[in-house]
Amino acid sequence: MTAATAMLGGGLALAAPAAIAAPAQDDTVAQAQVQERWRNLWNADISGDYLKTHGKKWVSGQSLVPHGANMARGVFTCWGGGEASLTVKVSGGGSNTKKHQCNGKKHYATVAAKGGQSFNLILKGKKNTRVEAWVNG
Repeated sequence: MTAATAMLGGGLALAAPAAIAAPAQDDTVAQAQVQERWRNLWNADISGDYLKTHGKKWVSGQSLVPHGANMARGVFTCWGGGEASLTVKVSGGGSNTKKHQCNGKKHYATVAAKGGQSFNLILKGKKNTRVEAWVNG
């Protein structure tokens, strides 16, 4: 047995190296690489029972896109299998729908919007779902 290995419960495990050198990094960042900032407006937890008794659909109230923002985003996370979809709909503008499996992961639908416009989120599904409204800026 070498110093890098040890017997554990009848099995053989490799020990991690004492130090790993990090690769050299260039600290200069191009403007296009700067991550956009997103601001959470609200969150809602929608029960599967509610969805089942309301035609498998939930519609949020209107949210206002603040001046300086140019995108609205809906995020949804659902659990328990099956599928759900979320639509972000901007008044007097476009919409975007995303449909995904209810696997506990976050899914995103984003649409262009102007400051002062309102938008709402439309959820279709039948499982417990967390819905989030976001804007950039």
